[in-house]
Amino acid sequence: MLDLRRFDPATMGPARLDGAWEFYWNRLLTPQDFAEGTAPSPSGLLSLPGTWKGMRVNDAELGGTGQATLRLRLRLWPEARELTLRLFDIPMAYRLWANGQFVTGSGTVGTDADSETPLRSLVLASITPKGENLELVLQISNHHFRAGGVPEGLRLAPPGPLEAERDRTWTFSYFFAGCLLVTLLYHLFLFHLDRKQVSAGYFSGFCLCMLCYCMTSNTSFWAINRFLPALPPHWSEYVPLFFYLACAPMLFRFYDTLFPKVFHPAVRYLVDLRLAVFFLLLPTAPDHRVSQYIAFSIFVGLGYGVYYVLRLFACARRGMSGAGLLLLGSGVHLLACLNDGLSHAKLINTPYLIKFGMLFLVVTQSLALAKRFTHAFTSVERLSEELERKNQSLMAEMEERNRLEQEVINISEDERRRISHELHDGLCQKLTGARLRASILNKRLAGTDNATTMASLAALLDASTDDAYRTSRGLWPVEHDPATPGPSLDDLARRIAKDTGINVRLEMRRHCGQCTNPNMRTLYRIAQEALTNAAKHAQARTIRVQLFCPAQGGVTLTVRDDGIGRKASARQGARMGGLGLGIMAHRADVIHAKLTIEDAPRGGTVVTCAAPCDKHASPTSTRIIRPDASR
Repeated sequence: MLDLRRFDPATMGPARLDGAWEFYWNRLLTPQDFAEGTAPSPSGLLSLPGTWKGMRVNDAELGGTGQATLRLRLRLWPEARELTLRLFDIPMAYRLWANGQFVTGSGTVGTDADSETPLRSLVLASITPKGENLELVLQISNHHFRAGGVPEGLRLAPPGPLEAERDRTWTFSYFFAGCLLVTLLYHLFLFHLDRKQVSAGYFSGFCLCMLCYCMTSNTSFWAINRFLPALPPHWSEYVPLFFYLACAPMLFRFYDTLFPKVFHPAVRYLVDLRLAVFFLLLPTAPDHRVSQYIAFSIFVGLGYGVYYVLRLFACARRGMSGAGLLLLGSGVHLLACLNDGLSHAKLINTPYLIKFGMLFLVVTQSLALAKRFTHAFTSVERLSEELERKNQSLMAEMEERNRLEQEVINISEDERRRISHELHDGLCQKLTGARLRASILNKRLAGTDNATTMASLAALLDASTDDAYRTSRGLWPVEHDPATPGPSLDDLARRIAKDTGINVRLEMRRHCGQCTNPNMRTLYRIAQEALTNAAKHAQARTIRVQLFCPAQGGVTLTVRDDGIGRKASARQGARMGGLGLGIMAHRADVIHAKLTIEDAPRGGTVVTCAAPCDKHASPTSTRIIRPDASR
């Protein structure tokens, strides 16, 4: 008999129905059994919350499995009209009567493992007492867990306080789940962006396991069942346990990737082994053996927590980034786990704190990662600024080098032009005069003994004069296109055709009437080298030279021959890339042009050079020049 007549729920809160209950071992009794004149005798008294495991009945010690009936009579306070009875976290099957009326139940009560269906749940049962007396009869069967009984005490209160407590627990659970979800997605996205951030990936996995454990376990009053259908009874017991055990491998790998060579690999194997053994026991061992293993795993988890704290303390002493924050979070989480373990064993009477410990651990882990990322970002910014300064210095140096290279080319072109003019106006004129005099002397000495010698001298002077003029024009043609700032492609095509006998066709389409593009000199030299290579190595019959300069997009030079191509030429002994090609590439780089040399699909070689041009004048009609250079 529990006397609550002087109990005031308004000031004292819900009444705890803790203490001695009548205990009827191995009997599933109903209120009708107690209504008869010969009521059964109890096997003893069982103190709730508690278990009958180890209790002595008829000089025999009880095991953890079996079935029993518990009975308690109460005398209520005068204002007790409508009441709410809370039955929480009883993992076994039970049925409850109040004053002979069936009130609630969970699972299916049975006499063996096959007939019993356990179901862990939170039940708020409404009771309407008649008068001040209240009799509670509770049937319990346990054939799946290590210890039968009532691990959590029953609580009785008017409607309101117990429902409010349940809603507060759900609210905090949803808040905790939301924090975990945001943290999970954030670190998972970091890992997606940079797969080298393995610690972020493990941390997101740890958050996922904690999220699933929180929403499916008794710590949140099974909050997920408000939105999703409840899992089958067997699954509802082991799914949260799986996620609880899976947290440890994720947490160890998170620490190990943050602080390599600090955490021992043997501990990782033990952490993984604990989860693997759980998987092996599920299909092979009885449920009460699995329950015993879970209890053992919880205490092993406390050992892991102590190990993490010691290792993180060593990291903090070494000054490793984020170790202090992780040490603080792991310490608080360890204390919360220790509190829940002692509370579950009924050694202390405190509420469960695992969710608060987990939340604090997640916050400190997030702060530690944020600190490391901040240091990394700061280092990247510093290196980026230094790299930017070096890039600017390098760009200035490259611009100066390009300017000097362009200046060297301009000086070289000016020197070529000066030497060409000196040859043309000096040596060529003198050779021409000597050739005329030799021609006159040859006529005068006709029929004499010196006629043959004079004829040879006249022929030698003719050849020397042609070579001198050819050299002068090669350095810088005196006759040039007045529409271009450099030498004439027309004259170049005519000379190559005359000297080699190859049919050279020139086609030019220019947008501007008067071309002022300074790159034309360089393009002329590239065309000169391409034509010379085609004439020497390609065995070409026809060479097409095209110069296109549209309104926008720069100027494009193309030299195409119908010869044997570069690969065939290389097989015959010519080099694939000699000094001339290197000079062409260098000239193209100086004017920021794109040079490509490739074999044509139908044979031959195509040299293309696309140079920029920002010297567009007024447009003119397209001009196509096709000289008959082969004549």
